[in-house]
Amino acid sequence: MSSKCQNYFRTDPKQKIQQRLIQLLHADNADIHLIDGFPIDVCLRTRARKSKIFKGEAAHGYCASKDKYFYGFQGHLLVDARGIPVNFTLTAANIDERDAAYDMIESIEGLMLGDKGYIRPQFKEDCQAVGINLQTPLRKNMKYERPKSFFRLIMRVRRRIETVTGQLAERFEIEKCRCRDIWHMTSIITRKLLAHNIGSFFNIKAGRPAIQFENLISAE
Repeated sequence: MSSKCQNYFRTDPKQKIQQRLIQLLHADNADIHLIDGFPIDVCLRTRARKSKIFKGEAAHGYCASKDKYFYGFQGHLLVDARGIPVNFTLTAANIDERDAAYDMIESIEGLMLGDKGYIRPQFKEDCQAVGINLQTPLRKNMKYERPKSFFRLIMRVRRRIETVTGQLAERFEIEKCRCRDIWHMTSIITRKLLAHNIGSFFNIKAGRPAIQFENLISAE
């Protein structure tokens, strides 16, 4: 599922424009990246059994950050420290976000911050093998090898990707599915991410924070 969707993103002409913007903004070779997932509902869970939309593709899943069970897909987003989306992949809701992450981290290096859902020794080792320093908050049963202030800093920096996801949900309804097949879904999501990054491009050119979109038109 993940690889199939990722291929759609790579062949979409809009994605080529997106990649060029990412290069112009130097977001792909940034020192710090943030990674997170979010739910995309296909329909209410109570209607999932009777729904024929995305039959065999959508699945039941759980979103820990929103503490909700849902039926549909999960979007997996990678942004730089400024909040500029660098990569994205789509999976069924029941796919582990650590498995989905492999599709997004091929071209980055440096520090990558994730939440507790990305804790897995093998995943951390695989990240290290390609030059990525994965850092996450610790679970209660894990020992702190670094000062707790370091993990508080991680949590503070990680809020940036939560802000970006919130903006994409509020302005573009990225967490809602309004189509009936994967091709259209990936095309729509690509368009929304591109619109977000065009706004970031104009902001940076105007000397403003990348994701401060209020009064963007007047700033130009």
